[in-house]
Amino acid sequence: MQHKKYLFGLISIVSVLLICSCRTHGTSDLVVDNRFCIPDSLLKNVTFDTVQSGSVIAELSLSGKIAFNEDKVSKIYPLVSGHVRDVKVSLGDYAEKGKILAIIESSDMANYYNEFKSSQAEVEIARKNLEVISNMRSSGVSSEKDYLVAQNEYQKALAEFKKISEVLKINGSSFSSSDSTGSGYVIKAPISGFVVEKNITPGMDIRPDANDNLFTISDLKELWASANVFETDISKIRVGAEAEVFTLSYPDKKYISMVERISNMLDPETKAMTVKIRIDNKDFTLKPGMFALISIRLPEDKKMLTVKASSIIYDDNMSFVLKYQGRCNIAIEKVKIFKSFNDLNYVECDSLHEGNILVSRNGLYIFTALKSL
Repeated sequence: MQHKKYLFGLISIVSVLLICSCRTHGTSDLVVDNRFCIPDSLLKNVTFDTVQSGSVIAELSLSGKIAFNEDKVSKIYPLVSGHVRDVKVSLGDYAEKGKILAIIESSDMANYYNEFKSSQAEVEIARKNLEVISNMRSSGVSSEKDYLVAQNEYQKALAEFKKISEVLKINGSSFSSSDSTGSGYVIKAPISGFVVEKNITPGMDIRPDANDNLFTISDLKELWASANVFETDISKIRVGAEAEVFTLSYPDKKYISMVERISNMLDPETKAMTVKIRIDNKDFTLKPGMFALISIRLPEDKKMLTVKASSIIYDDNMSFVLKYQGRCNIAIEKVKIFKSFNDLNYVECDSLHEGNILVSRNGLYIFTALKSL
């Protein structure tokens, strides 16, 4: 009789050891049963994940817009006054470097042209005079002093001619082509890129002291995603914080970058601070002005266990994972999901530890089989 009692007690202890509990807030939900082994056919299709430990990530969701990178644009302002004769490009057009953007009829350019022609004539006169004096000096008719004076006059005329030629070059004069009057002020693209701003139309008058630029050209290979952060969240934002950007035009495409700039000034009307995230746009899919949804990651001091979302099994309004310790040693662990972030879940479970192996794919069959035992 005593041997029977001893045997019964031993069986009870073994049974208790086989049913190990995962205590989350006092709940015991661990199931281990060595009678179940993962079949070879299923094991080939099962994938595994490792329990990790990391800082809890919070998210700050902001709305913003896509804008061109102001560090990589060329703003074109008028250098002379005049009347717009023709505009060669439209907003959004691509312009190669050197392409003519607009032609302006300018009295300033006409004056520069007259100075150019006069200077050109003076150079020719000074050159011929220098030749005559040089020949006379060779014949002994003219003195060395006369020759030096003529040479100096030629150099002065040549320097003035180069000066006015450079002025015309800077202002983009068209006199060298079909414009015989030299009154054409030609605006050319200083860089290759897209016309992202255009404040000029045929027939309008322009002045060099105007505040508005005529064109803005950007290559659009890099853009800004800008958003406003209100005062309550300013202390959370840091330069270098990871950011994700989504647009309405491409809702399934995620642009991963980081906070690169934080304004030091608040908008007096909105009382918000502007943050900027640089986005690679080499395929030119994003356009300035698009609405953007921006999510900024904010690491917290708290650390927790993390498991992939694919490792979580939901059953009867509860969450479980399968802890794998061998093909014939799988445990059902009940977990409490503290927070979800992208494809990660921060979980609480006393019997899970960093480094534990979990079934992360095709685990539902295993879970069902274990529950039925």
